[in-house]
Amino acid sequence: MSARSTKELPGLIPLFLSVCVVTVGAYFVCNTAMTQILRVNTESKARLWSENIVRVAPAIEDVVLGRASLDLGTQATLRRHVPGSIHHYRIFDNSGRLRWDSRDYSPITKPLDVAEIDAEASSVLAENQNVFHLREFAQAEETVRLSVAMIPLDYRNRTIGVLEVAVDTSAQWAALSTILFQVLAQILGLVFVAFLLPGILYLRRSGQLEFLAGRLHRNEEYDELTGTLNRAAFSRVLERELGAASERGMSVAVHLIDLDRFQIVNDTRGHAVGDALLKMASDRLHKLFGIRERLARLGGDEFAICQPHFRNTDDAVDSLAKDVVRAMSKPFRIGDDEIQIGASLGHARSPADGKTASELFRAADIALSEAKAQGRGRSVAFDMAMEVERQARQDIEQRLRHALSTDGFELNFQPFYEISTGDLRGFEALLRLSDKEGMPISPDLFIPVAEDIGLIGEIGAWVLQESCRTASEWPEHLVVSVNLSPAQFNSHDMPELVRDTLKKTGMDARRLELEVTESLLIADTDKILKELRKLKKMGVSIALDDFGTGYSSLSYLWLFPFDKLKVDKTFMSDLAEVGSKSREILSTIVALGKVLDLKITAEGVETEVQAEVLRSLDCDLVQGFHYGRPMRLADVAATLLKSIEMTRPAARKQRA
Repeated sequence: MSARSTKELPGLIPLFLSVCVVTVGAYFVCNTAMTQILRVNTESKARLWSENIVRVAPAIEDVVLGRASLDLGTQATLRRHVPGSIHHYRIFDNSGRLRWDSRDYSPITKPLDVAEIDAEASSVLAENQNVFHLREFAQAEETVRLSVAMIPLDYRNRTIGVLEVAVDTSAQWAALSTILFQVLAQILGLVFVAFLLPGILYLRRSGQLEFLAGRLHRNEEYDELTGTLNRAAFSRVLERELGAASERGMSVAVHLIDLDRFQIVNDTRGHAVGDALLKMASDRLHKLFGIRERLARLGGDEFAICQPHFRNTDDAVDSLAKDVVRAMSKPFRIGDDEIQIGASLGHARSPADGKTASELFRAADIALSEAKAQGRGRSVAFDMAMEVERQARQDIEQRLRHALSTDGFELNFQPFYEISTGDLRGFEALLRLSDKEGMPISPDLFIPVAEDIGLIGEIGAWVLQESCRTASEWPEHLVVSVNLSPAQFNSHDMPELVRDTLKKTGMDARRLELEVTESLLIADTDKILKELRKLKKMGVSIALDDFGTGYSSLSYLWLFPFDKLKVDKTFMSDLAEVGSKSREILSTIVALGKVLDLKITAEGVETEVQAEVLRSLDCDLVQGFHYGRPMRLADVAATLLKSIEMTRPAARKQRA
């Protein structure tokens, strides 16, 4: 017998006794019910027979009182009319003396003062209450079960004696016993189903309580998959180590580790491989560090190490951090597969970076974010400058949410011109955001944050609508150019958004130019191509922004329906130098544009010399500080007026 089964036995005893008590109780209840049924039946027959005796034997009073005897004919009549179910009957006088027994052939002739007094008969008369009991009678090697009832014998409205009737209830008792056992069986079945079976199952489960309690305790402390500490237990260990280190004048370090490319493995190869990889990574860290109680899996693919009791802080912490990154960079073999992931690590030390567990966690988490931002596969120590940067990011997040809810964004417009004629061709809409003090926040800072926190979709929709609404009031030959973030294509159905915006603002689709970057084209080529073609079909122009940086694959120019290439401003730095590489590259880009029937816009033009070079290269459009800085909406009107004044002489000259 197993130990668990032995532990269950004490619990089964009370349950077994309870079932026995229920069974015995049910038996007595059923037996009492059967007896009551027989009593009612027997007393009913006794009353009927009492009435019959008085009817067929008018002299019964004299017989009971001992004054006369029944003649033989009456005796025969009484015996002949006894129902078959009545085994025998007896008559007692008012004193309880037996005066007639149907089993004898003559009345009892003993003197009254000699005849014995029957106590039960006396009690019937004294207490005016019927007497009932069961008896067994042996007859021809067969036991007959009798139900005996004693009732008052009434004659002419007065009681003259007591009548005892014994009814043969053997058949009835047998039938009721069968019903009794059936009822008991049903009761036991119900008890078993309702109590005993659940009780047994409960006891089997309760036999596991100690095991489950131990496992629950372990689950409260340890990660079920890797066997390492969980976050809560690790925090307690860290607090304890911090207290001990503080008393000894020593330090504690926290290393937060994030497995690089783990999610890709988990998604492409399945969770089973992912779980196996996490176990192997945990074992590798354990072997590296040696003490499992200071290693934790915080969740997902993030681990933590508590490194206590050291004095040479920098060397000890940096050495362990580098060992972790180096160990995680080695491939993992799972079955026949060799998987390469790597790890990023951020670490913080006490008391310099924090004196409590939460402070060290926060500092190490900031350092881990910096390690991932630097390209992963490296370890980074916490620095206060990171905290400043993180706080600045949080401020930007708050500012973005506030601006979105209070219409706190602003649009600036930078003009672009046709280089050959100097005519204004349109404006590029540029989103602007200010901090609490009204100082501008660079788009290079707040646009990535908006993309990360998922607000770029709403912000981009606002920019599109405001740009179209503003441009709808300009002269009809001017175009407005709006930048689209790749994230907007994930959050919105761009063709539908543009269609609704044009309808609401009354803007002509041919006057809208949408700028996209090459990074958009990498994610889902088929989907993006389909949406760009829908936009193109609506009449909207599509421009490829920042051309010449990033990926710059010529295949994009064949696949996608671009109308314009915008050359990045980095080519403007040495453009004025004769024989510069930038001039040669720009010459090639312009020639490519001519072949593909694409307009070429040069950004970042700041000097007249740069403009002359671009003019000589036959560039189409120019944009930059030399032609006009981004301006607020109030200044756009002055630029439009100036453009109109400049075009009037040319128009008059052309008419002449």
